[in-house]
Amino acid sequence: MLRHTLAAMSALLLTGTAGLAETPQVAAAQLDEFLDRFPDLGPGFAVVVVTADDIIMNRTQGERRAATGAPMTTETPIYIASQTKAYMGLLAAYLDQEGILDLDSHITDYWPDLQFPEGVDPSVWTLRQLLTHQVPIEARMITILEAYVMQVQASDYPALIADYATAREPGYRYDNLGYNIYGAILETATGRSWQDWLDRVIFDPLAMNHTSPRTSDFPLDELSWGHIWQGEDAGWYEVRPKTDALMQAAGGLVTSTEDMAVWLQMQLRGSGPEGSGITAAMLAEAQTSGVDTHQDDGNNAPELPCSGYALGWNICDFEGDTLYVHGGGYTGINTMMAFSPDLGVGIATFSNSDNMTGWVTSRTVIMYLQFLTEHADAERWSEARPRLYPERSAWLLDQRRQRLAAARAEERWGGWNWQPSVTELAAYEGRWSTGDPYLDFDVALEDGQLIARWGVYTVTMMPAAPDQFGGQSDPFGDLEGFSFVRNEAGEVASVVWDEESYTRISAD
Repeated sequence: MLRHTLAAMSALLLTGTAGLAETPQVAAAQLDEFLDRFPDLGPGFAVVVVTADDIIMNRTQGERRAATGAPMTTETPIYIASQTKAYMGLLAAYLDQEGILDLDSHITDYWPDLQFPEGVDPSVWTLRQLLTHQVPIEARMITILEAYVMQVQASDYPALIADYATAREPGYRYDNLGYNIYGAILETATGRSWQDWLDRVIFDPLAMNHTSPRTSDFPLDELSWGHIWQGEDAGWYEVRPKTDALMQAAGGLVTSTEDMAVWLQMQLRGSGPEGSGITAAMLAEAQTSGVDTHQDDGNNAPELPCSGYALGWNICDFEGDTLYVHGGGYTGINTMMAFSPDLGVGIATFSNSDNMTGWVTSRTVIMYLQFLTEHADAERWSEARPRLYPERSAWLLDQRRQRLAAARAEERWGGWNWQPSVTELAAYEGRWSTGDPYLDFDVALEDGQLIARWGVYTVTMMPAAPDQFGGQSDPFGDLEGFSFVRNEAGEVASVVWDEESYTRISAD
């Protein structure tokens, strides 16, 4: 285990009283001991805690990749998923303040011929409303493409919106779509991608050398991989880091704990370093709520009352103190970051597994704040949470197994009794299309098994009944149905993949 903590603060904790927990340093020492009580937070887990001027805890433990045993370090780039929105929000504030891209300009200022679903007028909605999740449309196909399948070209967005967007109820609703549309408009308006803008405005001026919107900036073995726990027999299933094509404006960054410290300290200081070009006005704009989220019931990731959403930050209340927070989750990873100007601290947590560690990353944030404020429940929860973790992890694994077993028992699979030969499987190979090139996918035999590849999204196809396959992208992924249809000559001619119909356009 690699740790970077203040040993002196641990000594203070052993000799001091509860009142000392009023200092961020002593609270960090308490958090260190809290994390030591967990029997297993593998493969890797990391926490960084800062004040505006000091890094008071930078703890990394375990492995960035279980298969190799390579250690998680303070320089390991870790995928942070939807936390990307906060970085995009600051970029948007910068571009607004610099007169490059007005946040209160309208979507149709850039795409005048854009068509929204019936009843929704694109000309009345602004870029600021895109970034605060207010534009009342959704387009699941676009968000799936960006997150799991391939890069969507900025110039293709208007056509994809016209084809796949549907209207939704007005008001705040968290989604990736607004940030992805903003990223496409940014490239349309400036000729420079959101990735290049982030490098230029934030990462280079702040010398965040282990942060990037491109995983290709680092050797593959230096990146943190995702992991899914399959149980003692099968162990960890690895989730390969995203390719550059899947690093989207709504969730497309890797960063290290060292760089996260720089980011959170800037939020607390309220301005960028001298010469960075990031002003107090820009940070203030990025941290100003733009919409009422109606989440005062705590039905959200941090389980706190959260009243507003700024440019990439949920604005929440922790026992009367304002907390800015955003989580990030993806297959095999869980992360969260938060800072409180009132309390003068920032904290970020990282897990490269989804073995109930989403609960631990959020609870670690809250636990630190409870230590810091001498919360009445701090001692009780600091004992209970590590004790409950193995039970919760076992419960999650059991739930995943039960859900998969129930899905496999459905009648549509015909009992999984079909055992085709390799020659029979070859009949399903080829390229399949709906007519939209973004939806085309390939089926190929690999080591005697059919594999469907849609961009970089890969599904293993398991024979269920004649012409019927059930596919999975990971061991506990949803069972995806492939129902093939033959023509009059008995040749495999078309397929329905989870309600989308495809025809063969080429055969291997």
